Amino acid sequence: MRPHLILIHPPSVLDSYTLKPRHALASATIASSSLFEYYPLGFLTLMEYLGRYGFDVRIINLAAKMTRNPRLDVRKLVRGLRPVAFGIDLHWLVHADGALELARILKEEHPEIPVILGGLSASYFHREVIQQPSVDYVLRGDSTEEPLVELMRALDAKREPTGVPNLTWKRNGEAVVNPLTYQPEQLDIKIDYRRVIKHAIRYRDLRGSLLTGHQWPAYAFNMLLFCRGCLMSCLTCGGSNQALGRERLGVRDPEVMAAEIVATQELTPFPVAFPGDPRQHQPDQLIDALRQRKPRKPFSFELFWPAGEEFLKKVFSIGPPVELHFSPGSHDERLRARFGRHFSNEELEKDIELMLGMGGKAFMFFLVGIPGQTRASVFEAIDYAEGLLERFNARYPGRLDGYISPLVPFVDPGSPAFEHPEANGYRLFARTLAEHRSLMRNPDLRDVLNYETNTMTRAEIVDIGAEAMNRMLDIRERCGLLKGKWLARDRAKVLEARRPEPK
Repeated sequence: MRPHLILIHPPSVLDSYTLKPRHALASATIASSSLFEYYPLGFLTLMEYLGRYGFDVRIINLAAKMTRNPRLDVRKLVRGLRPVAFGIDLHWLVHADGALELARILKEEHPEIPVILGGLSASYFHREVIQQPSVDYVLRGDSTEEPLVELMRALDAKREPTGVPNLTWKRNGEAVVNPLTYQPEQLDIKIDYRRVIKHAIRYRDLRGSLLTGHQWPAYAFNMLLFCRGCLMSCLTCGGSNQALGRERLGVRDPEVMAAEIVATQELTPFPVAFPGDPRQHQPDQLIDALRQRKPRKPFSFELFWPAGEEFLKKVFSIGPPVELHFSPGSHDERLRARFGRHFSNEELEKDIELMLGMGGKAFMFFLVGIPGQTRASVFEAIDYAEGLLERFNARYPGRLDGYISPLVPFVDPGSPAFEHPEANGYRLFARTLAEHRSLMRNPDLRDVLNYETNTMTRAEIVDIGAEAMNRMLDIRERCGLLKGKWLARDRAKVLEARRPEPK
């Protein structure tokens, strides 16, 4: 039986083999290549949700397949596909070129099959996206499960989708924008990695089914979804309630979330994590639900601000050690606050002491690209991180790690920095989707960034960022946190970012 819907995750740049972009630094602190092969978790929730209503969904992670085979013949791959509709994610803006180029190829090979785009970037630029001859529909918003069911029913019945919420579509070549009325506060969604395994077996396409693929099977990172939206409003993030036009978070039942964490742990030896800070919604209920299920392996999540002893004790009462990620951004409390993180170094260090003392692990993330930041302040942040890594790993070996990265390649559309760049210390080089697509096709990462700050040019952000990352690698190697092929991998990403020598 042919699937009703095929969801395809594009690489950042579809013709990377011939273009040869030097964008590796953009993925240096995530388990991904510069093709960005993680597909949005929404693919998994859509697969499960549509399945409830009898719609069969296939996922093809084209980016993951192309990391193994850069010369993959995309036209040949899609030519044999015959779904009712194709879906492409344009969630992260880094896929601006890959998503639209894939849509063009699909439409050329299958002019009769509708092409649907979705994701946060597609939502923001929906009026521009729908002008593409190769795009038939854009589903807007962070939650499109129910609207997609309604759209698939309309396609099956061959009727106009006039009542489908959140949909931008075409009638006689003219854009029609249906109201954005589906923005649920209680999320009736599930993520089931067993379904992904069955899917991979059914289609005999393991790599094309994986959430990621660059380092698999040596390493993978299994993500779960905690909420949609965010109560924070960090300077460059497009995922906040404010950026999404949400009045409240879209939240999940803590019992369902806890069950998913434990079920996913049973399937994989790799880390299980959810992005976001659980203190944004019923943290005590989630902790109680996990404690009752007695997970046997660590899991990880983020802390957006210091947690304090009482909350950390509750977290570590669950059982296994917990891995906590936090992003101070800078050692400079003034710069940190400007970026949207309002806490002191004293509070930060107290939390580190507590979580390591309770048997956990902690990961710190620093950033290059904050307004007001200079080369001197970047390396002061490195000095600060070095002091913390040496101090805490002397007492708790291998338990505190640190990263630094330039903010690349883009300031998110919808973020305060994107909407009001000058007022927030930024200058933008792109405002439209077409302009961002053009930036992504520049081989040199220095020419890809869509911003510079009031104190650093694009070239300085990349060059200083690469220098800072290299020094952080030295520190992590000395502290015994990184070695072997993983150290070589990260060194290679930093080396690629260096400006080529003049001929």
